[in-house]
Amino acid sequence: MLDTALIHPKEKALKPLVFGFSILIWAVVACSVIGLCYGLAFVPFVLMAHAYFLGHVRGSGVRVDERQLPELHRRVVAASQRLGLPTVPEVYVLQSGGTLNAFATKLLSRTYVILFSELLDKCNTDEEIDFVVAHELAHHAAGHLKSMLLTAPARLVPLLGPAYSRACEYTCDRAALTATDSLEHGQRALAVLAAGSKAGSRLDLAAFGAQQETAGEFWPAVAELASSHPYLPKRVAMLAEWNAERTGAPLPSAPPARPFFAYVLALFVGRQAAGLLVAVYLIGIMAAIAIPNFMKYRERASGQAPASTAPYRVPSGSANPPDDAESPEPDEAADDAADEAAAPAPREEPAPPAGTRNRPH
Repeated sequence: MLDTALIHPKEKALKPLVFGFSILIWAVVACSVIGLCYGLAFVPFVLMAHAYFLGHVRGSGVRVDERQLPELHRRVVAASQRLGLPTVPEVYVLQSGGTLNAFATKLLSRTYVILFSELLDKCNTDEEIDFVVAHELAHHAAGHLKSMLLTAPARLVPLLGPAYSRACEYTCDRAALTATDSLEHGQRALAVLAAGSKAGSRLDLAAFGAQQETAGEFWPAVAELASSHPYLPKRVAMLAEWNAERTGAPLPSAPPARPFFAYVLALFVGRQAAGLLVAVYLIGIMAAIAIPNFMKYRERASGQAPASTAPYRVPSGSANPPDDAESPEPDEAADDAADEAAAPAPREEPAPPAGTRNRPH
């Protein structure tokens, strides 16, 4: 649904890796009895937990429609049409205890956008709200939520999963800017997320975007590499870059490169540490399947019998039986008699003298 020109280049580059890796992992899980059991338990649990959360949102939040917050509803409908959505998602306004955020989600075929009331209150203009709404609707238009379950394995992989998620955020910022057609209001909406209403309305946006240089330092780079969202100054600078591409204006400076060892350390921090453990577990499943099969293949290729096969025993009185003949069971009575004949005779102890008692040695 979303114009492919709006998709960020990093999302285009990472999407085949994310889908390919995820399909491979799901195939391995499906071929493993243990993995299949975990998968069958994991998917219903995740769906039930998400349904429970959405039940809370629908029960406590305010449903935006023609009667409830009609002005906001008209903005949602207009943004949905500009982004090419066939249906308008259900929109809820929810109090969050001070958190400035909004997000898009779905459950099966139903799509949602949740707007935290604190963020709506902090936006200084309706155009800033338009940008926030259009950004969340763009997740639906770009199909990011349709493939969440399929791409779940790759999203847990350190570096790869967060990088793909950050690229998706850049795509939605591009789409929101195109839908609202106001660079300053889009940048100002991001500034509100960073500094709140009053300070955000007074920020020097060019200076704020220039703070992306900090992302090239070691520890900020480590933190961003483990994060699902880019730094807000980088998003502000990216909007200026995308607007320059659309209008033909001179491009701003590119973000700095990250230190190499920041990538190494980012493997072991934040949620990526759990993702690394999951990756190790999946690799263990793959090894448990592949190694025994490889050993069996080597045995068949070399013409050797498997190690568990008992050696062939030739029956007495027969000469060179065929290879597929079965070895008869030995006569157990004859073996017992032979064992008794081969056993040494018991040694006789001398009788004790008369008038004495047997004492233990």
